[in-house]
Amino acid sequence: MAHVFNPEERDKLDSPERRAEMPPEETLVKAGIKPGDVILDIGCGMGYFTFPAARMVGPKGMIYALDISGVMLAELRSRAASSGVFNIHTHQVAHSKLSVPEAPYTLALLSDALHEVDDKPAFLSAVAAALRPGARLSVIEWDKKETPKGPPLKERISEDEMQVLLKKAGFTEPASAPLGAAHVLYTCTKKAA
Repeated sequence: MAHVFNPEERDKLDSPERRAEMPPEETLVKAGIKPGDVILDIGCGMGYFTFPAARMVGPKGMIYALDISGVMLAELRSRAASSGVFNIHTHQVAHSKLSVPEAPYTLALLSDALHEVDDKPAFLSAVAAALRPGARLSVIEWDKKETPKGPPLKERISEDEMQVLLKKAGFTEPASAPLGAAHVLYTCTKKAA
């Protein structure tokens, strides 16, 4: 079984180091988020990308924030309520099977979560099933190289592996771009059936 992030270490998810390495707004622009988007934020944690995405999509957009951790989702809901953000819906999912609420998603965001999934093909197929043809997918993952932080090298996904996984799940060939010193951003769209 792959290593799963410990919610007790959630402070790492929104640290000055992470903000310097992966500024959320700049990253979301690179991921292709636009006003009015309906976003599926898978592995949302406490909302590192959820909150800036909610602002960026505006009042006509919506964020569906999914995570396996009830602790993280409770914190996200509390922060949303205290800051008056109303275009975020949270949904807890099981680690073993991704269940996605139905919505007209225009973009799915998967940040630093795919390496934690045991059955990556089934997981990505579930993501693809939730999206309409032409919907975009942005995946942020750790680069497959030794870095001072992050998951063990054996759990990281190489660019070649990512290409194969995404294409087999029904997405176009992903474009890849470095994201800071330790991450890669993959962007693609769901193909027509």
